[in-house]
Amino acid sequence: MEILDLIDSLEELVIQARRLPVGGNLVVDRKRMLDVIDQMRLSVPADMRQAQQILEMRDQVLTDAHEKAQETVARAEEERARRVEENSILREAQERSRQMLMDTEARARQTIAEADATAAAHLSEAAEAATRQLDDADQYALEVLHRLENQLQAFLESIRMSIGSLQEKR
Repeated sequence: MEILDLIDSLEELVIQARRLPVGGNLVVDRKRMLDVIDQMRLSVPADMRQAQQILEMRDQVLTDAHEKAQETVARAEEERARRVEENSILREAQERSRQMLMDTEARARQTIAEADATAAAHLSEAAEAATRQLDDADQYALEVLHRLENQLQAFLESIRMSIGSLQEKR
């Protein structure tokens, strides 16, 4: 469940709460409120799972790059072997094979470097987003708890005043 859905659920709990006749305060189902807050805490790690998926994507990109590099090296090696068999162009084939191997290794290094940079950028963005969402969720929970604390204090004061009024009448 997304954090925004949970915030909507929390808001719905407040909307559905019964009003007290004195002071206009609300009576909120404590268990349901705490359940929603717990669900909010549990929904935050979704960003962490997203960061893990980005890391796995990075590993897959690296694996694909390594496989592609190996295939290119294998093709270059096959080309070199074929050229070696042709005596008339042996030296040319050896030089070309060496050059292809260096080019392939350079392209493989470049592909790996680009994959690392992309994965690092995605991981950094995901970590920042997760941190922001966690901070926002904590701030929202703190605000809700402060409001609840204020409402409870108002309820207690109203109850004390009612008790005092009843005791004076006796």
